[in-house]
Amino acid sequence: MSDRRISRKELTNRNKKIAQRRKNIRALLIIAITAALVYITGLYGASLAYLGDFLSSGLAVFQIGDGWPLEGDFSAVLQGEEMGTGLCVLSGDNLTVYSPTGKNIFTYNHSMQNPVITTSGNRAVIYDLNQTALKVTNSHNVLFRQEMGAGIVHADISDSNRIAVTTRSSGYNGEVTVFNFNMSERFVWYCATGYPVYSSLSDSGKVMAVNTLKTENGLIQSCIYLISVSDGEELYTITDGAYPLEMIFLSDSRLLIAYTDRLVLWDVKNNAKLSEYSYGTDSLLSVAQSGQYIALATGSYTDEADSRISLLSLDLTEKYKVSVSEPIKDLSVSNSRVYALGRENLYEFDYSMTQVNKTETGPLSKMLVEYNGTTLITSTGISRLEKTKSR
Repeated sequence: MSDRRISRKELTNRNKKIAQRRKNIRALLIIAITAALVYITGLYGASLAYLGDFLSSGLAVFQIGDGWPLEGDFSAVLQGEEMGTGLCVLSGDNLTVYSPTGKNIFTYNHSMQNPVITTSGNRAVIYDLNQTALKVTNSHNVLFRQEMGAGIVHADISDSNRIAVTTRSSGYNGEVTVFNFNMSERFVWYCATGYPVYSSLSDSGKVMAVNTLKTENGLIQSCIYLISVSDGEELYTITDGAYPLEMIFLSDSRLLIAYTDRLVLWDVKNNAKLSEYSYGTDSLLSVAQSGQYIALATGSYTDEADSRISLLSLDLTEKYKVSVSEPIKDLSVSNSRVYALGRENLYEFDYSMTQVNKTETGPLSKMLVEYNGTTLITSTGISRLEKTKSR
């Protein structure tokens, strides 16, 4: 229909809609450009923190490097963790973030004596062990700085960016302070019995588990407190074993507890043990969980001892088990592969635990990181592991 056959009123309304659409597009462009400029200049506050995370993660993808492997002196590396689209690497001097193509996109000199990091999907928490300094970063900037009132024992961050900081305490055996995404204090949980060692948040940040230790009749005993993060209320305690080396929330209702002698799957909602997997006479060396599988390395820390590597389902049913002739120091599950890093060799298994590759790495290998598959960090380089085809 031509404009000549449209009434003046209809034509006016159509022109108004076109003008409004153009105005909305201009407004969105102005907001996007302003947000980018605010982010780049670092002048955004807590209210724009999530926007900063989104922009930071997106910008990391477009930072083009020379690709993997990276070669250099990585002998001072202490930790490597995935942080959304970036690889977060901590050394004694710096916190460095690399893009998916290996470009150094952020380096921060942390000036900490005993630095430790923990990461979420878009952020990293770096803290000085036994000191009071804590900082939160994304892939490009330091977002928050926090001074705690006592020495920091441990910190954890959920995918929802809630942070639990375990510290010593002047009036109690210890305490855990939970912060929201903008570092506003949510609550403080005080520990009167035992000493809090570390805490773990579920991905949603709704539930927290705190591992505490105490000595009774000369024996060290562990007690795990389950706490609702919505109001800081203690739900119940778990006193089911010795010292748990790791606690992993599989969901808000499932907690995997890796004790020194066995794995336990706990029903968080109903406060009940769902299943258990014993290592026999072995000790836990490493545990990794990804998707529907749990990989477990058990054995001894002595140089000549063999190790057992088991693949379990999420209900702790053993699928397969194999042995290797050296201690395993790290595990990773990715791309239908289980990678096991020994003191001298890197082993690659498919999900039937058939060995598809073995590579000599020597004593300079440090750790495996589940980042874009699995990444190997050694004293001389960082490389992505390519999946070997099954024979």
